[in-house]
Amino acid sequence: MGRFSIARKKERWTVTWLGHLLKLLVFIILLFIFAKTIHPFLAKTKTVESKILVIEGFIPDFALEASKSIFYEGQYELMIITGKKKLKGSYLDEFENDGLQSAATLALMGFDTVNIKVIAVDNDIRQDRTYATAIAVKEWLQKSGKPNTFNVVTLSCHARRSFLLFEKAMEEDAGVGIIAIEDIRYDPEKWWKSSMGFRSVIDETVAYLYARFFFYP
Repeated sequence: MGRFSIARKKERWTVTWLGHLLKLLVFIILLFIFAKTIHPFLAKTKTVESKILVIEGFIPDFALEASKSIFYEGQYELMIITGKKKLKGSYLDEFENDGLQSAATLALMGFDTVNIKVIAVDNDIRQDRTYATAIAVKEWLQKSGKPNTFNVVTLSCHARRSFLLFEKAMEEDAGVGIIAIEDIRYDPEKWWKSSMGFRSVIDETVAYLYARFFFYP
């Protein structure tokens, strides 16, 4: 062909069927690793020595029962329950936030309410609510002269994100622990087999990535 031709032959590499099969195999292996490791990663438990137990007010009744046992078995002296405005049912009962409702529920379970302090955030907060409650806890501890070391109790795979946001909210010398209560509504080892487990893990994975890489106080 002449030097001024408008087309030319060019050799190029392309993936064979074996290459495509190998890529599929790698994808399946990575998916399997994700499925087996993501729930234990999100449902983190790591405690510190403290007499203060912080309960996230949204947790369901079975988690409140577990929190009651944790309080007594750990010989804690103060239970702080965080509260946020309920997004459903707030017009139908006497409790304006989930923290007050959780405190009342614990009282009916026989828990001594003298040991409870409810700390609620502004009802107008619509985003970064976990961080806002962490800031509220920090401010109350400072005003009350309480130690800034505590363990946070939350539900299952919400734990990793709560731990991160409470650490972001507290001072550098603070001690934050986290306790993940197992969600009895699905099998944590086979979370992908139920809609509740699938939604919880995927939602918390995305939320954790946002809090870890894109959230700046």
